[in-house]
Amino acid sequence: MELRTARRLARLTQKQLADASGVDTSAISRIENGERDIHGMSYDAVVRLARALGVEPLELWPVPPAPAKPAEDTTC
Repeated sequence: MELRTARRLARLTQKQLADASGVDTSAISRIENGERDIHGMSYDAVVRLARALGVEPLELWPVPPAPAKPAEDTTC
């Protein structure tokens, strides 16, 4: 879930979310505007945002899928 969507569903302004999470308003704004990737934040900051929004941290910071493993060469 995108941060902006979660914030709006929680009916919080960026300022209210910043106050509740301890994450700077400008950081929240940059993430919502696509100027910063949430994966660039510390997991601790994401946890604080999630708690303030009432969601699970992985809803905001999904784990990217693992890269596909190359097929094993069975010709010998």
